[in-house]
Amino acid sequence: MSKKRPKLTRARIIRGKGGVPIRTILEHNYVRPTGSTISVKCGAAFPWEARDEARLMWISEVDYRVHSYLPQPFRMEFDLTDGSTLTYIPDLERITENDVEINEVKRTAGEATRDPDYRFKLYLAKMVCALRGWKFRVVSAEDEIRQEPLLSNARRVRYHRLTQLQSLDYLRLGEAAAQKSGLLTWGETVAVVGGCDDPWDVNGFAKLCALIVRRHVYVDLALPIAPTRLVMLAEYIRASEN
Repeated sequence: MSKKRPKLTRARIIRGKGGVPIRTILEHNYVRPTGSTISVKCGAAFPWEARDEARLMWISEVDYRVHSYLPQPFRMEFDLTDGSTLTYIPDLERITENDVEINEVKRTAGEATRDPDYRFKLYLAKMVCALRGWKFRVVSAEDEIRQEPLLSNARRVRYHRLTQLQSLDYLRLGEAAAQKSGLLTWGETVAVVGGCDDPWDVNGFAKLCALIVRRHVYVDLALPIAPTRLVMLAEYIRASEN
Protein backbone atom coordinates (compact mmCIF):
# COMPACT_ATOMS: atom_id res chain seq x y z
CA MET A 1 0.00 0.00 0.00
CA SER A 2 1.03 3.64 -0.41
CA LYS A 3 3.37 5.04 2.26
CA LYS A 4 1.06 8.05 2.53
CA ARG A 5 -1.67 5.90 4.00
CA PRO A 6 -2.19 6.11 7.77
CA LYS A 7 -1.33 3.02 9.76
CA LEU A 8 -3.71 0.79 11.66
CA THR A 9 -3.69 1.31 15.43
CA ARG A 10 -6.66 -0.84 16.46
CA ALA A 11 -9.25 -3.09 14.84
CA ARG A 12 -12.60 -4.24 16.20
CA ILE A 13 -14.94 -6.97 14.95
CA ILE A 14 -18.57 -6.42 15.90
CA ARG A 15 -21.10 -9.18 15.32
CA GLY A 16 -24.89 -9.03 15.26
CA LYS A 17 -26.62 -9.97 18.50
CA GLY A 18 -27.45 -13.67 18.56
CA GLY A 19 -25.24 -14.44 15.57
CA VAL A 20 -27.53 -12.83 12.97
CA PRO A 21 -26.26 -10.73 10.04
CA ILE A 22 -24.90 -7.40 11.26
CA ARG A 23 -27.26 -5.54 8.92
CA THR A 24 -30.29 -6.39 6.80
CA ILE A 25 -31.52 -5.12 3.46
CA LEU A 26 -34.31 -3.31 5.31
CA GLU A 27 -31.74 -0.82 6.56
CA HIS A 28 -31.06 0.50 3.06
CA ASN A 29 -33.04 1.92 0.17
CA TYR A 30 -31.60 -0.23 -2.59
CA VAL A 31 -32.57 0.17 -6.22
CA ARG A 32 -30.74 -3.03 -7.18
CA PRO A 33 -32.32 -6.48 -6.69
CA THR A 34 -32.45 -7.69 -3.08
CA GLY A 35 -34.18 -10.58 -1.35
CA SER A 36 -33.84 -13.41 1.13
CA THR A 37 -33.23 -17.13 1.02
CA ILE A 38 -33.98 -19.97 3.41
CA SER A 39 -31.00 -22.10 4.40
CA VAL A 40 -31.65 -25.64 5.63
CA LYS A 41 -27.95 -26.12 6.27
CA CYS A 42 -27.87 -23.15 8.65
CA GLY A 43 -31.48 -23.28 9.84
CA ALA A 44 -32.17 -19.63 9.09
CA ALA A 45 -33.47 -17.16 6.50
CA PHE A 46 -30.76 -14.86 5.15
CA PRO A 47 -30.94 -11.55 3.27
CA TRP A 48 -28.94 -10.90 0.12
CA GLU A 49 -28.02 -7.59 -1.46
CA ALA A 50 -26.86 -8.67 -4.93
CA ARG A 51 -27.63 -11.63 -7.17
CA ASP A 52 -24.06 -12.92 -7.12
CA GLU A 53 -24.10 -12.91 -3.31
CA ALA A 54 -27.30 -14.98 -3.44
CA ARG A 55 -25.69 -17.37 -5.92
CA LEU A 56 -22.67 -17.87 -3.68
CA MET A 57 -25.10 -18.78 -0.89
CA TRP A 58 -26.75 -21.31 -3.24
CA ILE A 59 -23.35 -22.89 -3.84
CA SER A 60 -22.51 -22.80 -0.13
CA GLU A 61 -25.81 -24.50 0.68
CA VAL A 62 -24.88 -27.55 -1.42
CA ASP A 63 -21.08 -27.53 -0.96
CA TYR A 64 -20.05 -30.44 1.25
CA ARG A 65 -16.97 -28.53 2.44
CA VAL A 66 -19.10 -25.76 3.92
CA HIS A 67 -20.48 -26.55 7.37
CA SER A 68 -22.27 -23.20 7.74
CA TYR A 69 -22.28 -19.69 6.32
CA LEU A 70 -23.51 -16.22 7.23
CA PRO A 71 -24.03 -13.15 5.01
CA GLN A 72 -23.06 -9.72 6.37
CA PRO A 73 -21.46 -11.57 9.32
CA PHE A 74 -19.86 -8.65 11.16
CA ARG A 75 -18.58 -5.10 10.94
CA MET A 76 -14.87 -4.38 11.06
CA GLU A 77 -13.82 -1.01 12.45
CA PHE A 78 -10.28 0.21 11.75
CA ASP A 79 -8.81 3.02 13.87
CA LEU A 80 -5.99 4.78 12.00
CA THR A 81 -3.06 6.96 13.05
CA ASP A 82 -4.64 10.05 11.46
CA GLY A 83 -7.57 9.78 13.88
CA SER A 84 -10.04 8.44 11.34
CA THR A 85 -12.04 5.21 11.55
CA LEU A 86 -12.91 3.07 8.54
CA THR A 87 -15.66 0.45 8.56
CA TYR A 88 -16.07 -2.64 6.42
CA ILE A 89 -18.73 -5.36 6.26
CA PRO A 90 -17.80 -8.52 4.29
CA ASP A 91 -20.37 -10.24 2.10
CA LEU A 92 -20.15 -13.80 3.41
CA GLU A 93 -18.47 -15.83 6.13
CA ARG A 94 -18.13 -19.56 5.47
CA ILE A 95 -17.10 -22.15 8.06
CA THR A 96 -15.40 -25.23 6.62
CA GLU A 97 -13.75 -28.26 8.21
CA ASN A 98 -10.42 -26.49 8.63
CA ASP A 99 -10.94 -22.80 7.87
CA VAL A 100 -12.98 -19.69 8.37
CA GLU A 101 -13.41 -18.00 4.97
CA ILE A 102 -14.30 -14.32 4.73
CA ASN A 103 -15.57 -13.54 1.23
CA GLU A 104 -16.02 -10.28 -0.65
CA VAL A 105 -18.06 -10.85 -3.80
CA LYS A 106 -17.33 -8.81 -6.92
CA ARG A 107 -18.43 -9.17 -10.52
CA THR A 108 -14.81 -9.36 -11.69
CA ALA A 109 -11.47 -9.67 -9.94
CA GLY A 110 -10.46 -6.19 -11.10
CA GLU A 111 -13.53 -4.52 -9.65
CA ALA A 112 -12.09 -4.66 -6.14
CA THR A 113 -8.91 -2.79 -7.10
CA ARG A 114 -10.24 0.16 -9.11
CA ASP A 115 -10.89 2.46 -6.16
CA PRO A 116 -7.69 3.08 -4.10
CA ASP A 117 -9.67 3.85 -0.93
CA TYR A 118 -11.70 0.67 -1.22
CA ARG A 119 -8.56 -1.31 -2.02
CA PHE A 120 -6.97 0.05 1.17
CA LYS A 121 -10.01 -1.04 3.18
CA LEU A 122 -9.78 -4.57 1.77
CA TYR A 123 -6.08 -4.59 2.56
CA LEU A 124 -6.84 -3.80 6.20
CA ALA A 125 -9.54 -6.49 6.30
CA LYS A 126 -7.20 -9.09 4.86
CA MET A 127 -4.49 -8.15 7.38
CA VAL A 128 -6.85 -8.46 10.35
CA CYS A 129 -8.23 -11.78 9.06
CA ALA A 130 -4.70 -13.14 8.72
CA LEU A 131 -3.97 -12.22 12.35
CA ARG A 132 -7.00 -14.26 13.40
CA GLY A 133 -6.03 -17.20 11.20
CA TRP A 134 -8.91 -16.62 8.77
CA LYS A 135 -8.80 -16.73 4.98
CA PHE A 136 -9.86 -13.53 3.23
CA ARG A 137 -10.86 -13.84 -0.42
CA VAL A 138 -12.21 -11.56 -3.11
CA VAL A 139 -14.52 -13.88 -5.04
CA SER A 140 -14.92 -13.06 -8.71
CA ALA A 141 -18.44 -13.95 -9.86
CA GLU A 142 -17.27 -14.37 -13.45
CA ASP A 143 -14.48 -16.75 -12.46
CA GLU A 144 -15.95 -18.67 -9.51
CA ILE A 145 -19.71 -18.22 -9.18
CA ARG A 146 -21.18 -18.05 -12.69
CA GLN A 147 -19.51 -21.29 -13.69
CA GLU A 148 -21.35 -24.16 -15.33
CA PRO A 149 -22.43 -26.75 -14.53
CA LEU A 150 -21.73 -25.79 -10.89
CA LEU A 151 -24.19 -22.91 -10.67
CA SER A 152 -27.02 -24.78 -12.42
CA ASN A 153 -26.38 -27.84 -10.27
CA ALA A 154 -26.41 -25.76 -7.09
CA ARG A 155 -29.69 -24.14 -8.10
CA ARG A 156 -31.23 -27.51 -8.97
CA VAL A 157 -30.09 -29.29 -5.81
CA ARG A 158 -31.04 -26.50 -3.39
CA TYR A 159 -34.52 -26.36 -4.92
CA HIS A 160 -35.18 -29.68 -3.13
CA ARG A 161 -33.50 -28.72 0.15
CA LEU A 162 -36.80 -28.74 2.08
CA THR A 163 -37.64 -32.31 1.04
CA GLN A 164 -38.39 -34.40 4.11
CA LEU A 165 -36.21 -37.39 4.94
CA GLN A 166 -37.29 -40.37 7.03
CA SER A 167 -35.26 -42.78 9.14
CA LEU A 168 -36.02 -45.46 6.54
CA ASP A 169 -34.27 -43.38 3.86
CA TYR A 170 -31.06 -43.25 5.90
CA LEU A 171 -31.34 -46.96 6.73
CA ARG A 172 -31.78 -47.99 3.09
CA LEU A 173 -28.92 -45.79 1.97
CA GLY A 174 -26.60 -47.03 4.70
CA GLU A 175 -27.29 -50.70 3.86
CA ALA A 176 -26.75 -50.15 0.14
CA ALA A 177 -23.57 -48.14 0.66
CA ALA A 178 -22.12 -50.74 3.06
CA GLN A 179 -22.13 -53.27 0.23
CA LYS A 180 -20.03 -50.94 -1.94
CA SER A 181 -17.62 -49.38 0.57
CA GLY A 182 -19.70 -46.22 0.84
CA LEU A 183 -19.59 -45.37 -2.86
CA LEU A 184 -22.70 -45.50 -5.06
CA THR A 185 -23.68 -43.91 -8.35
CA TRP A 186 -26.25 -41.14 -8.56
CA GLY A 187 -28.72 -43.50 -10.21
CA GLU A 188 -28.23 -46.18 -7.57
CA THR A 189 -28.72 -43.66 -4.77
CA VAL A 190 -31.91 -42.28 -6.33
CA ALA A 191 -33.29 -45.80 -6.68
CA VAL A 192 -32.42 -46.70 -3.07
CA VAL A 193 -33.84 -43.63 -1.31
CA GLY A 194 -36.78 -43.52 -3.71
CA GLY A 195 -37.69 -47.01 -2.53
CA CYS A 196 -38.86 -48.17 -5.95
CA ASP A 197 -35.67 -49.39 -7.67
CA ASP A 198 -35.97 -46.63 -10.29
CA PRO A 199 -32.81 -44.54 -10.99
CA TRP A 200 -35.07 -41.83 -12.49
CA ASP A 201 -37.52 -41.66 -9.60
CA VAL A 202 -38.52 -38.04 -8.98
CA ASN A 203 -38.99 -38.53 -5.24
CA GLY A 204 -35.65 -40.29 -4.97
CA PHE A 205 -33.97 -37.43 -6.85
CA ALA A 206 -35.43 -34.87 -4.43
CA LYS A 207 -34.32 -36.91 -1.41
CA LEU A 208 -30.79 -37.25 -2.75
CA CYS A 209 -30.63 -33.46 -3.16
CA ALA A 210 -31.81 -33.03 0.43
CA LEU A 211 -29.10 -35.45 1.58
CA ILE A 212 -26.47 -33.36 -0.22
CA VAL A 213 -27.62 -30.16 1.50
CA ARG A 214 -27.56 -31.90 4.90
CA ARG A 215 -23.97 -33.06 4.24
CA HIS A 216 -24.95 -36.71 4.57
CA VAL A 217 -23.47 -37.47 1.16
CA TYR A 218 -20.84 -35.88 -1.07
CA VAL A 219 -21.21 -35.28 -4.80
CA ASP A 220 -18.85 -33.23 -6.98
CA LEU A 221 -21.32 -30.67 -8.32
CA ALA A 222 -18.69 -29.04 -10.49
CA LEU A 223 -19.34 -31.99 -12.83
CA PRO A 224 -22.57 -32.65 -14.75
CA ILE A 225 -25.28 -34.52 -12.85
CA ALA A 226 -25.68 -37.93 -14.45
CA PRO A 227 -26.82 -41.42 -13.37
CA THR A 228 -23.15 -42.52 -13.32
CA ARG A 229 -21.95 -39.61 -11.13
CA LEU A 230 -20.38 -40.95 -7.93
CA VAL A 231 -21.99 -40.40 -4.52
CA MET A 232 -20.06 -41.01 -1.29
CA LEU A 233 -21.54 -41.24 2.19
CA ALA A 234 -20.11 -38.74 4.66
CA GLU A 235 -19.26 -41.38 7.27
CA TYR A 236 -16.92 -43.08 4.80
CA ILE A 237 -15.26 -39.76 3.97
CA ARG A 238 -14.62 -39.10 7.65
CA ALA A 239 -13.32 -42.64 8.16
CA SER A 240 -10.85 -42.24 5.27
CA GLU A 241 -9.55 -38.97 6.76
CA ASN A 242 -8.83 -40.51 10.17
